[in-house]
Amino acid sequence: MVFAGFVAGCGLREPALVNPGMSTANRFAAGPSTSSQDGGAFADTRVDLQSVQTVGKAFVSRGHFDGRWTAQIAVNEAALATYTNLGASSRFGVGSILVKKHASTASATPGPIFVMTKRDPSFYPEGGDWEYLVLDAGGHLEDGGKLALCARCHAEANADWVFGLPAEAR
Repeated sequence: MVFAGFVAGCGLREPALVNPGMSTANRFAAGPSTSSQDGGAFADTRVDLQSVQTVGKAFVSRGHFDGRWTAQIAVNEAALATYTNLGASSRFGVGSILVKKHASTASATPGPIFVMTKRDPSFYPEGGDWEYLVLDAGGHLEDGGKLALCARCHAEANADWVFGLPAEAR
């Protein structure tokens, strides 16, 4: 389980990644996973971390790791217009990819990477039909799929399970 001991949800307590940097998965997040919390394998996924473009400025993360990490958002072409114009009624198209890269606020050391990929309707209704991936700092897969912990927090998001950039990052 990737987020061992993380009971209260997103925010104050920082979950530890399992064996960060020790994954045997390749640098592209690729499936299927057998380590998903809910036991379900995720779709045949390849997220080329070089194919996404940065949106906005880096900011101190208030959700993931609450203040310990800065975060930078990147999106693929399919998500760009929706993400940059995010509003309450916004909906992402199938194939949209959102990436949140973290770095230590103290040393700028790269940290974990979280990815959301919009899947076909009915893929995971309880998670907004998003596939959630957790990668270590090197881009190696740690966990992915229908991750209930991710979905629980993202259900509180502004639009289509996505929080958007904070004001200071725009």
